[in-house]
Amino acid sequence: MSGTISMINNKRLLETFVELLKIESPSKREKQIVSYVSKKLKNLGAEVYMDDCGKEFGGDAGNIVATYKPKNPSGSIPIFLGAHLDTVKLNGSIVPIIKDGKIVNEDKNCILGGDNKVAVAAIIEALNTIKEKNISTGNIYIIFTVSEEIGLLGAKHLNLDLVSANYGFVFDSGGDVGTIVNKAPYQNSIYSQFIGKAAHAGVEPEKGINSIKAASIAISNVKVGRIDKETTCNVGKIEGGVATNIVPERTKVEAEVRSIRLDKLNKVTKLIVENFELAAKGYKAKFEYKIKREYDGFEILENEIPVIMAKNAIKNLGLKHKVVSSGGGSDINIFNSNGKRAVNLSAGMENVHTSNEYVKINQLEKLAELIVEICKLKIN
Repeated sequence: MSGTISMINNKRLLETFVELLKIESPSKREKQIVSYVSKKLKNLGAEVYMDDCGKEFGGDAGNIVATYKPKNPSGSIPIFLGAHLDTVKLNGSIVPIIKDGKIVNEDKNCILGGDNKVAVAAIIEALNTIKEKNISTGNIYIIFTVSEEIGLLGAKHLNLDLVSANYGFVFDSGGDVGTIVNKAPYQNSIYSQFIGKAAHAGVEPEKGINSIKAASIAISNVKVGRIDKETTCNVGKIEGGVATNIVPERTKVEAEVRSIRLDKLNKVTKLIVENFELAAKGYKAKFEYKIKREYDGFEILENEIPVIMAKNAIKNLGLKHKVVSSGGGSDINIFNSNGKRAVNLSAGMENVHTSNEYVKINQLEKLAELIVEICKLKIN
């Protein structure tokens, strides 16, 4: 069992987490939290760089990339630690309270924002501990991104040349500390439009071509949900029509396909497009579409350094580990597709993106302990 548990300042950790939660930071509105976190990192003696990527997509702030050089260098290889600063849209206020050993939001209609501020707080506390206890580590790079929740935008605009570490860890998976996500899917988005013909719905409907009907037929011909254990498909948005007395001329349909395997991703994407085209043709409507690769998938083998490090650190805390694949995408997809080798670790978040979201205090503490353990490992 490691001695890390006694090193962590749990009171300071909790205070930092609560302070972060109180800072509203929905995607594209992260300026205040970026300022708060950058000051924390500078006070730790880290070299802090902030880009201006928010200008590229209408945000008010950019990513943070910081370098922490320990007072007691171990000579071990550098690593990077990652988390995102934004949350999903707020439907109320965040008023964090402690109830039954959990941090919850007193406002029952709103998220807590533990996703992903639990990791931000834990990383800051881990660095505090390393500095105060003069713990021997290699150079540590910290990546805090913006606008992750709306398409990994910060990560996509990040200059990874600033991060001189090949191996890393992102803490953006739900559940108790101990899970290692070594595999995540590719994702395609399909943006399509059915074009019919407008006409007066009560006077001369025969002259019209109902684009909503054509889209409905197309959607009904496509299997959605879980296609197999590695592949999912969803039709998530449909928008069309102007008024009930007008035969709708245009209807937009947005769908997505995810798969661990690229060949399956391409196969299901092609099948959807073909079915949509066939339905449009059968209803005498026109069909237009665009396919966008949102991110690439990745797989880190269990004998690779990030998985080995994560397993050893979890074991050092006396915890059990499990290695799993995920159906979701995160910043780590972008990092891996750009030459880094990194895994996603569970951070103690529960019911994220909902008003029932919570974080157990003991998991917050374990996460900070785990990060210190990872940083302490001697890997050459």
